[in-house]
Amino acid sequence: MFRSLRSPKKHRLLLALGILQGDIVKPEEFINKRSQEVLAFRKALTKETDRGCALFATSYLDKALSDLLYCALAHDKKIKNDLFEGNAPLASFSSRIKLAFYLGKISKIERRDLDLLRKIRNEFAHNADAIDFEVEKIKSQCGELSFSYHEKDHRPRGHFTAACLGILANIHNETLLCQAPEIKADNAPSEERKKKARDDAQRKYEEAKKNA
Repeated sequence: MFRSLRSPKKHRLLLALGILQGDIVKPEEFINKRSQEVLAFRKALTKETDRGCALFATSYLDKALSDLLYCALAHDKKIKNDLFEGNAPLASFSSRIKLAFYLGKISKIERRDLDLLRKIRNEFAHNADAIDFEVEKIKSQCGELSFSYHEKDHRPRGHFTAACLGILANIHNETLLCQAPEIKADNAPSEERKKKARDDAQRKYEEAKKNA
């Protein structure tokens, strides 16, 4: 049985998913809900063309990574506009991968696989030709994915989807365990403190002037 986790502020994604009760996070419900979503995602992938598979799978991973970072960062109502939308610093898959790594949310090998998956996605997204996973460059990149549990000679699309699912499970687990920092309290000096500082400075100046 999972131990409940407190503080919905630190689990905003769970709150958004509607699986909080009072101030209690119910991890088993998070896992069940995510498991159902991943099963539906995996089933949908099988119906996609190779190009559709690459774009859909990496888009799903990108969103999961965005959710992880959203839960890992201090919360403010402007967080989406400031960090995740338009030309904001975390609007791209690449930038999200980098920050997740430097926050300690993904390992070096996870970062490497995510970057490989991103590069494979770009091959499909930026190529107007009718390409598939058997294209030599894409096939080679798929064979380098560490999170595929298949034998090395397995078909490249199988390596790709297996790696996506393996990393996705780790991201979901990290999201569940994530605890965000609080926004630092306002600490602007009061007018009284400012005046005291000015008076102290003036006094020291006068004393120094006398002793000169």
